[in-house]
Amino acid sequence: MFRSSVFRVAGVALAVVMGIGVSGPVQAEVEAQQEPPGLLLTWQRDPLTTMTIDWQTEPDHPEETAAPVLRFKRVGDARWQQADAQSFAFPFSDRIVHRVELTGLEPGRAYRFRVGGFQRAYQFQTMPPDLNEPLVFAVGGDTRHRQSWMERTNRAAMQYDPQFIVWGGDLAYADGRADRLDRWYEWFEANMNTLITDQGRVVPVVVGIGNHEVQGGYYYNRDDFEPTDAWRERRAPYFFSLFAFPGHPGYGVLDFGDYLSLVIGDTDHTNPVEGPQTEWMQRTLSRRQGVTHVFPVYHVPGYPSHRSYDGAVSQRVREHWVPLFEQYGVRVAFENHDHTYKRTVPIRDGDVAEDGVVYLGDGAWGVGTRSVHSVEDTWYLAHAEGTRHAIIVTLHGDRQHYLVVREQGDVIDELELP
Repeated sequence: MFRSSVFRVAGVALAVVMGIGVSGPVQAEVEAQQEPPGLLLTWQRDPLTTMTIDWQTEPDHPEETAAPVLRFKRVGDARWQQADAQSFAFPFSDRIVHRVELTGLEPGRAYRFRVGGFQRAYQFQTMPPDLNEPLVFAVGGDTRHRQSWMERTNRAAMQYDPQFIVWGGDLAYADGRADRLDRWYEWFEANMNTLITDQGRVVPVVVGIGNHEVQGGYYYNRDDFEPTDAWRERRAPYFFSLFAFPGHPGYGVLDFGDYLSLVIGDTDHTNPVEGPQTEWMQRTLSRRQGVTHVFPVYHVPGYPSHRSYDGAVSQRVREHWVPLFEQYGVRVAFENHDHTYKRTVPIRDGDVAEDGVVYLGDGAWGVGTRSVHSVEDTWYLAHAEGTRHAIIVTLHGDRQHYLVVREQGDVIDELELP
Protein backbone atom coordinates (compact mmCIF):
# COMPACT_ATOMS: atom_id res chain seq x y z
CA MET A 1 0.00 0.00 0.00
CA PHE A 2 2.79 2.42 0.80
CA ARG A 3 5.42 1.87 -1.87
CA SER A 4 4.81 3.71 -5.09
CA SER A 5 6.31 5.31 -8.15
CA VAL A 6 5.15 8.79 -7.14
CA PHE A 7 6.03 11.16 -4.26
CA ARG A 8 3.47 13.47 -2.65
CA VAL A 9 5.42 16.74 -2.65
CA ALA A 10 4.79 20.38 -3.55
CA GLY A 11 5.98 19.90 -7.08
CA VAL A 12 6.63 17.45 -9.91
CA ALA A 13 9.92 17.20 -11.70
CA LEU A 14 10.42 15.92 -15.23
CA ALA A 15 13.12 13.28 -15.00
CA VAL A 16 15.52 12.40 -17.78
CA VAL A 17 14.20 9.24 -19.39
CA MET A 18 16.98 6.81 -20.19
CA GLY A 19 17.07 3.49 -21.99
CA ILE A 20 13.46 3.40 -23.24
CA GLY A 21 12.78 0.24 -25.18
CA VAL A 22 15.93 -1.56 -24.09
CA SER A 23 16.27 -4.82 -22.23
CA GLY A 24 18.78 -6.98 -20.41
CA PRO A 25 21.57 -5.37 -18.34
CA VAL A 26 20.82 -1.88 -19.65
CA GLN A 27 17.16 -2.19 -18.70
CA ALA A 28 18.17 -3.45 -15.25
CA GLU A 29 20.39 -0.40 -14.79
CA VAL A 30 17.52 1.88 -15.82
CA GLU A 31 15.18 0.21 -13.33
CA ALA A 32 17.80 0.57 -10.62
CA GLN A 33 17.78 4.33 -11.22
CA GLN A 34 14.02 4.79 -11.03
CA GLU A 35 14.41 6.59 -7.72
CA PRO A 36 17.18 7.91 -5.47
CA PRO A 37 18.56 5.98 -2.48
CA GLY A 38 17.26 8.66 -0.14
CA LEU A 39 14.54 11.30 -0.33
CA LEU A 40 13.25 13.65 2.37
CA LEU A 41 10.54 16.29 2.32
CA THR A 42 10.31 18.91 5.06
CA TRP A 43 9.82 22.62 5.54
CA GLN A 44 12.00 25.53 6.56
CA ARG A 45 9.21 28.09 6.34
CA ASP A 46 5.43 28.25 6.03
CA PRO A 47 4.15 24.78 4.98
CA LEU A 48 1.21 26.46 3.22
CA THR A 49 3.41 27.95 0.50
CA THR A 50 6.79 26.16 0.57
CA MET A 51 8.36 22.71 0.43
CA THR A 52 11.98 21.65 0.89
CA ILE A 53 13.02 18.54 -1.04
CA ASP A 54 16.27 16.63 -0.47
CA TRP A 55 17.41 13.69 -2.57
CA GLN A 56 20.60 11.67 -2.54
CA THR A 57 22.82 10.30 -5.29
CA GLU A 58 25.59 7.73 -5.35
CA PRO A 59 28.97 8.69 -6.87
CA ASP A 60 28.40 6.67 -10.05
CA HIS A 61 25.11 8.41 -10.85
CA PRO A 62 25.27 10.67 -13.96
CA GLU A 63 24.02 13.60 -11.87
CA GLU A 64 27.41 13.73 -10.18
CA THR A 65 28.82 15.35 -13.32
CA ALA A 66 25.82 17.53 -14.18
CA ALA A 67 23.99 20.38 -12.46
CA PRO A 68 21.20 18.72 -10.41
CA VAL A 69 17.72 20.07 -11.02
CA LEU A 70 14.21 19.45 -9.75
CA ARG A 71 11.27 19.75 -12.16
CA PHE A 72 7.82 20.39 -10.79
CA LYS A 73 4.31 21.54 -11.63
CA ARG A 74 0.97 21.93 -9.97
CA VAL A 75 -1.24 18.88 -10.58
CA GLY A 76 -3.44 19.64 -13.57
CA ASP A 77 -1.01 22.10 -15.15
CA ALA A 78 0.70 21.27 -18.44
CA ARG A 79 3.85 23.35 -18.01
CA TRP A 80 6.81 22.09 -15.98
CA GLN A 81 9.04 24.44 -14.05
CA GLN A 82 12.66 23.85 -13.05
CA ALA A 83 14.64 24.65 -9.91
CA ASP A 84 18.39 24.25 -9.44
CA ALA A 85 19.57 22.34 -6.37
CA GLN A 86 22.21 23.12 -3.79
CA SER A 87 24.50 20.09 -3.36
CA PHE A 88 26.65 19.02 -0.42
CA ALA A 89 28.27 15.90 0.99
CA PHE A 90 26.43 13.32 3.07
CA PRO A 91 28.69 13.14 6.18
CA PHE A 92 31.26 10.31 6.20
CA SER A 93 29.83 9.03 2.91
CA ASP A 94 30.44 9.21 -0.81
CA ARG A 95 26.78 10.08 -1.34
CA ILE A 96 25.78 13.62 -2.32
CA VAL A 97 22.67 15.39 -1.01
CA HIS A 98 20.80 17.77 -3.31
CA ARG A 99 18.37 20.30 -1.81
CA VAL A 100 15.71 22.56 -3.31
CA GLU A 101 13.33 24.83 -1.42
CA LEU A 102 10.21 25.60 -3.44
CA THR A 103 8.48 28.85 -2.49
CA GLY A 104 5.46 30.81 -3.68
CA LEU A 105 3.27 27.69 -3.84
CA GLU A 106 -0.49 27.71 -3.41
CA PRO A 107 -2.00 26.49 -0.11
CA GLY A 108 -3.87 23.21 -0.16
CA ARG A 109 -2.71 22.20 -3.63
CA ALA A 110 -1.10 19.03 -4.97
CA TYR A 111 2.16 19.26 -6.91
CA ARG A 112 4.13 16.71 -8.90
CA PHE A 113 7.90 16.54 -9.24
CA ARG A 114 10.91 14.53 -10.37
CA VAL A 115 14.42 14.83 -9.01
CA GLY A 116 17.62 14.95 -11.02
CA GLY A 117 18.05 12.15 -13.52
CA PHE A 118 15.66 9.71 -11.82
CA GLN A 119 12.61 8.55 -13.75
CA ARG A 120 10.12 8.05 -10.96
CA ALA A 121 7.61 10.86 -10.38
CA TYR A 122 6.39 11.92 -6.94
CA GLN A 123 3.72 14.14 -5.48
CA PHE A 124 3.14 16.31 -2.40
CA GLN A 125 0.46 18.50 -0.91
CA THR A 126 0.91 21.97 0.52
CA MET A 127 -0.87 22.47 3.83
CA PRO A 128 -4.38 23.96 3.88
CA PRO A 129 -5.04 27.67 4.54
CA ASP A 130 -7.25 26.93 7.58
CA LEU A 131 -8.73 24.14 9.69
CA ASN A 132 -12.21 24.12 8.17
CA GLU A 133 -11.40 20.49 7.32
CA PRO A 134 -9.50 18.12 9.65
CA LEU A 135 -5.70 18.15 9.54
CA VAL A 136 -4.07 14.82 10.47
CA PHE A 137 -0.44 14.24 11.41
CA ALA A 138 1.56 11.62 13.33
CA VAL A 139 3.94 12.23 16.24
CA GLY A 140 6.57 10.10 17.98
CA GLY A 141 10.28 9.71 18.52
CA ASP A 142 13.14 7.23 18.98
CA THR A 143 12.65 5.82 15.52
CA ARG A 144 15.21 3.13 14.61
CA HIS A 145 16.76 0.38 16.64
CA ARG A 146 15.70 -2.03 13.90
CA GLN A 147 14.61 -1.05 10.43
CA SER A 148 11.78 -3.59 10.55
CA TRP A 149 10.38 -2.07 13.75
CA MET A 150 10.53 1.43 12.27
CA GLU A 151 8.79 0.30 9.09
CA ARG A 152 6.00 -1.44 11.01
CA THR A 153 5.17 1.70 13.00
CA ASN A 154 5.49 3.82 9.86
CA ARG A 155 2.90 1.59 8.20
CA ALA A 156 0.61 1.73 11.23
CA ALA A 157 0.72 5.54 11.13
CA MET A 158 0.20 5.62 7.36
CA GLN A 159 -3.15 3.85 7.78
CA TYR A 160 -4.44 7.25 8.94
CA ASP A 161 -3.11 9.12 5.87
CA PRO A 162 -1.12 11.73 7.84
CA GLN A 163 -0.25 14.97 6.08
CA PHE A 164 3.14 14.95 7.82
CA ILE A 165 5.09 13.24 10.63
CA VAL A 166 6.91 14.80 13.60
CA TRP A 167 9.77 12.89 15.26
CA GLY A 168 11.28 14.30 18.45
CA GLY A 169 14.84 13.00 18.29
CA ASP A 170 16.89 9.79 18.43
CA LEU A 171 16.37 9.06 14.77
CA ALA A 172 18.97 6.61 13.41
CA TYR A 173 20.97 6.02 16.62
CA ALA A 174 24.25 6.79 14.87
CA ASP A 175 25.56 9.07 17.66
CA GLY A 176 27.28 11.32 15.12
CA ARG A 177 29.81 8.54 14.38
CA ALA A 178 31.34 7.66 11.03
CA ASP A 179 31.32 3.94 11.82
CA ARG A 180 27.52 4.02 12.16
CA LEU A 181 26.82 5.50 8.73
CA ASP A 182 24.84 2.41 7.72
CA ARG A 183 22.20 3.28 10.32
CA TRP A 184 21.38 6.44 8.42
CA TYR A 185 21.21 4.50 5.15
CA GLU A 186 18.70 2.16 6.80
CA TRP A 187 16.73 5.10 8.18
CA PHE A 188 16.30 6.64 4.74
CA GLU A 189 15.55 3.27 3.19
CA ALA A 190 12.81 2.63 5.77
CA ASN A 191 11.15 5.90 4.85
CA MET A 192 11.45 5.21 1.13
CA ASN A 193 9.78 1.84 1.73
CA THR A 194 6.88 3.11 3.81
CA LEU A 195 6.20 6.86 3.58
CA ILE A 196 5.12 6.98 -0.08
CA THR A 197 1.46 6.23 -0.76
CA ASP A 198 0.08 4.25 -3.69
CA GLN A 199 -0.95 7.56 -5.22
CA GLY A 200 2.65 8.75 -5.02
CA ARG A 201 2.31 11.19 -2.14
CA VAL A 202 5.48 11.57 -0.11
CA VAL A 203 4.83 12.35 3.54
CA PRO A 204 6.98 15.26 4.85
CA VAL A 205 8.91 14.79 8.07
CA VAL A 206 9.75 17.36 10.78
CA VAL A 207 12.46 16.35 13.26
CA GLY A 208 14.06 17.47 16.52
CA ILE A 209 17.41 16.53 18.01
CA GLY A 210 18.03 13.81 20.62
CA ASN A 211 21.03 12.47 22.47
CA HIS A 212 21.68 9.80 19.81
CA GLU A 213 22.25 12.49 17.17
CA VAL A 214 25.22 13.84 19.13
CA GLN A 215 28.73 12.60 19.93
CA GLY A 216 28.58 12.24 23.70
CA GLY A 217 24.81 12.72 23.77
CA TYR A 218 24.79 16.01 25.71
CA TYR A 219 26.76 19.23 25.37
CA TYR A 220 28.01 18.99 28.97
CA ASN A 221 29.73 15.68 28.25
CA ARG A 222 32.21 17.48 26.00
CA ASP A 223 35.09 19.49 27.45
CA ASP A 224 35.32 21.45 24.20
CA PHE A 225 31.72 22.76 24.21
CA GLU A 226 31.17 26.16 22.67
CA PRO A 227 27.82 27.61 21.54
CA THR A 228 28.78 27.93 17.86
CA ASP A 229 27.52 26.53 14.56
CA ALA A 230 30.92 24.97 13.91
CA TRP A 231 30.90 23.08 17.22
CA ARG A 232 27.38 21.76 16.64
CA GLU A 233 28.28 20.58 13.15
CA ARG A 234 31.31 18.71 14.50
CA ARG A 235 29.39 17.00 17.29
CA ALA A 236 26.13 16.28 15.43
CA PRO A 237 27.33 16.13 11.80
CA TYR A 238 24.46 14.08 10.36
CA PHE A 239 21.72 16.09 12.03
CA PHE A 240 22.93 19.50 10.92
CA SER A 241 23.69 18.31 7.38
CA LEU A 242 20.72 16.10 6.60
CA PHE A 243 17.84 18.18 7.98
CA ALA A 244 17.06 21.65 6.68
CA PHE A 245 14.85 22.31 9.71
CA PRO A 246 15.36 23.30 12.44
CA GLY A 247 18.92 24.06 11.36
CA HIS A 248 21.06 26.17 13.65
CA PRO A 249 21.16 26.50 16.56
CA GLY A 250 19.30 23.16 16.79
CA TYR A 251 15.92 24.47 17.92
CA GLY A 252 13.27 26.41 16.01
CA VAL A 253 9.61 27.05 15.34
CA LEU A 254 7.59 26.07 12.28
CA ASP A 255 4.40 28.07 11.73
CA PHE A 256 1.52 26.69 9.64
CA GLY A 257 -0.23 29.93 8.77
CA ASP A 258 -1.91 31.23 11.90
CA TYR A 259 -3.44 27.94 13.11
CA LEU A 260 -0.52 25.68 14.11
CA SER A 261 3.01 26.14 15.47
CA LEU A 262 5.51 23.35 16.16
CA VAL A 263 8.05 24.57 18.72
CA ILE A 264 11.05 22.22 18.46
CA GLY A 265 13.40 22.22 21.47
CA ASP A 266 16.90 20.89 22.25
CA THR A 267 17.10 19.22 25.68
CA ASP A 268 20.79 19.78 26.47
CA HIS A 269 22.11 18.00 23.38
CA THR A 270 23.82 20.84 21.51
CA ASN A 271 22.31 23.70 23.53
CA PRO A 272 21.59 24.14 27.25
CA VAL A 273 17.91 24.07 28.19
CA GLU A 274 18.38 27.22 30.28
CA GLY A 275 19.76 30.57 29.16
CA PRO A 276 19.40 31.65 25.51
CA GLN A 277 17.14 28.73 24.58
CA THR A 278 14.70 29.41 27.43
CA GLU A 279 14.71 33.10 26.49
CA TRP A 280 13.90 32.06 22.91
CA MET A 281 11.17 29.73 24.17
CA GLN A 282 9.57 32.57 26.12
CA ARG A 283 9.61 34.93 23.11
CA THR A 284 8.35 32.22 20.78
CA LEU A 285 5.39 31.21 22.94
CA SER A 286 4.53 34.81 23.83
CA ARG A 287 4.31 35.81 20.16
CA ARG A 288 2.03 32.86 19.36
CA GLN A 289 -0.71 33.36 21.91
CA GLY A 290 -3.12 33.98 19.03
CA VAL A 291 -2.23 30.70 17.29
CA THR A 292 -4.94 28.07 17.80
CA HIS A 293 -2.64 25.07 18.27
CA VAL A 294 0.88 25.36 19.71
CA PHE A 295 2.86 22.17 20.38
CA PRO A 296 6.28 22.03 22.03
CA VAL A 297 8.23 18.98 20.83
CA TYR A 298 11.51 17.88 22.44
CA HIS A 299 13.42 14.78 23.42
CA VAL A 300 14.05 14.33 27.18
CA PRO A 301 10.75 14.30 29.13
CA GLY A 302 9.94 16.59 32.00
CA TYR A 303 7.56 13.90 33.24
CA PRO A 304 9.30 10.56 32.51
CA SER A 305 7.49 7.25 32.45
CA HIS A 306 10.61 5.06 32.77
CA ARG A 307 13.55 7.15 33.96
CA SER A 308 13.82 8.97 37.26
CA TYR A 309 11.67 12.01 37.90
CA ASP A 310 14.78 13.53 39.50
CA GLY A 311 16.94 13.25 36.38
CA ALA A 312 18.92 16.43 35.82
CA VAL A 313 17.61 17.22 32.33
CA SER A 314 14.03 16.42 33.31
CA GLN A 315 14.36 18.80 36.23
CA ARG A 316 15.65 21.55 33.94
CA VAL A 317 12.72 21.06 31.56
CA ARG A 318 10.28 21.40 34.48
CA GLU A 319 12.13 24.39 35.93
CA HIS A 320 12.66 26.41 32.77
CA TRP A 321 10.09 25.36 30.16
CA VAL A 322 7.03 23.96 31.94
CA PRO A 323 6.15 27.34 33.56
CA LEU A 324 6.22 28.90 30.08
CA PHE A 325 3.92 26.22 28.68
CA GLU A 326 1.48 26.93 31.49
CA GLN A 327 1.78 30.72 31.17
CA TYR A 328 1.15 30.81 27.43
CA GLY A 329 -1.71 28.33 27.15
CA VAL A 330 -0.07 25.20 25.74
CA ARG A 331 -2.51 22.31 25.94
CA VAL A 332 -0.25 19.38 24.95
CA ALA A 333 3.54 18.93 24.82
CA PHE A 334 5.24 15.97 23.12
CA GLU A 335 8.10 14.25 24.97
CA ASN A 336 10.30 11.27 24.04
CA HIS A 337 13.48 9.41 25.14
CA ASP A 338 12.08 6.76 27.54
CA HIS A 339 11.08 4.11 24.94
CA THR A 340 7.56 3.80 26.33
CA TYR A 341 4.13 5.32 25.84
CA LYS A 342 2.75 7.74 28.40
CA ARG A 343 -0.02 10.25 28.86
CA THR A 344 0.01 12.46 31.92
CA VAL A 345 -2.87 14.01 33.77
CA PRO A 346 -3.29 17.74 33.03
CA ILE A 347 -0.63 19.50 35.11
CA ARG A 348 -0.35 23.06 36.39
CA ASP A 349 1.88 24.37 39.20
CA GLY A 350 3.16 20.86 39.88
CA ASP A 351 -0.27 19.36 40.53
CA VAL A 352 -3.30 17.95 38.76
CA ALA A 353 -5.49 20.71 37.29
CA GLU A 354 -8.30 20.72 34.74
CA ASP A 355 -6.67 23.60 32.85
CA GLY A 356 -3.20 22.06 32.96
CA VAL A 357 -0.84 20.82 30.24
CA VAL A 358 -0.96 17.17 29.13
CA TYR A 359 2.39 15.57 28.27
CA LEU A 360 2.32 12.82 25.62
CA GLY A 361 5.17 10.52 24.53
CA ASP A 362 7.60 8.92 25.50
CA GLY A 363 9.41 7.94 22.30
CA ALA A 364 8.94 4.31 21.25
CA TRP A 365 8.43 4.43 17.48
CA GLY A 366 10.98 1.87 16.31
CA VAL A 367 13.05 0.89 19.34
CA GLY A 368 13.20 -1.74 22.04
CA THR A 369 10.73 -0.85 24.78
CA ARG A 370 11.21 -0.49 28.53
CA SER A 371 9.24 -0.92 31.75
CA VAL A 372 7.08 1.92 33.04
CA HIS A 373 6.40 3.46 36.43
CA SER A 374 3.25 2.31 38.15
CA VAL A 375 0.37 4.53 37.04
CA GLU A 376 -1.35 4.03 40.40
CA ASP A 377 1.75 5.14 42.31
CA THR A 378 2.92 7.99 40.04
CA TRP A 379 0.86 11.13 40.58
CA TYR A 380 1.36 12.57 37.11
CA LEU A 381 0.67 9.45 34.98
CA ALA A 382 -2.76 8.72 33.55
CA HIS A 383 -1.64 5.95 31.17
CA ALA A 384 1.71 4.24 30.62
CA GLU A 385 2.95 1.06 28.93
CA GLY A 386 6.06 -0.21 27.22
CA THR A 387 4.99 -0.54 23.61
CA ARG A 388 6.00 0.79 20.19
CA HIS A 389 3.45 3.27 18.98
CA ALA A 390 2.49 6.33 16.92
CA ILE A 391 0.32 9.21 18.10
CA ILE A 392 -2.22 10.28 15.47
CA VAL A 393 -3.23 13.91 15.94
CA THR A 394 -6.32 15.40 14.30
CA LEU A 395 -6.93 19.15 14.43
CA HIS A 396 -10.31 20.56 13.35
CA GLY A 397 -11.14 24.12 14.20
CA ASP A 398 -9.99 24.55 17.80
CA ARG A 399 -10.43 20.88 18.72
CA GLN A 400 -7.61 18.38 19.24
CA HIS A 401 -8.03 14.62 19.02
CA TYR A 402 -5.32 12.07 19.83
CA LEU A 403 -5.40 8.39 18.89
CA VAL A 404 -2.47 6.18 19.95
CA VAL A 405 -1.85 3.06 17.86
CA ARG A 406 0.61 0.20 18.33
CA GLU A 407 2.86 -1.00 15.52
CA GLN A 408 0.29 -3.76 14.89
CA GLY A 409 -2.37 -1.09 14.34
CA ASP A 410 -4.54 -1.60 17.42
CA VAL A 411 -5.62 1.44 19.43
CA ILE A 412 -4.25 1.71 22.98
CA ASP A 413 -5.31 5.21 24.06
CA GLU A 414 -7.47 8.13 23.00
CA LEU A 415 -7.89 11.72 24.14
CA GLU A 416 -9.97 14.65 22.90
CA LEU A 417 -9.51 18.26 24.00
CA PRO A 418 -12.03 21.02 23.22
